[in-house]
Amino acid sequence: MNLVVLRVLIADDDPVMRMLLGAIARTDPALELVAEAEDADEAIALAAEHHADLAIVDVQMPGGGGVRATEGIRDAAPQTTIVALSADESERIVLDMLKAGAVTYIRKGVAADELTALLRESLRAQAQLPDGDG
Repeated sequence: MNLVVLRVLIADDDPVMRMLLGAIARTDPALELVAEAEDADEAIALAAEHHADLAIVDVQMPGGGGVRATEGIRDAAPQTTIVALSADESERIVLDMLKAGAVTYIRKGVAADELTALLRESLRAQAQLPDGDG
């Protein structure tokens, strides 16, 4: 079976979180980290440049926040599956991100293996991975 390698964009203003997410992407043979953004503007620009399969977008970030980043990524790279990531679990914020185009919401602090499984699940929901992969 051929391994499907997914191109990942990380957008988070917290350098520690970017480092942790990047480490997960670099250690998973099915993921390729193509870009990291610190704010919404950079996330949108990098999405347009790299056309990643998956964008992990922090809800709270400079430049208009995760909603603006998500809307911009959807416009720049409509094929990119967007996953919202945040410590804030308020219903309003989750709904705002989903309305903007995120396919799911993941709470910061989940274990690396759980995060990887949730990312794969999100991609399957978008029919970008065959059901048997993973």
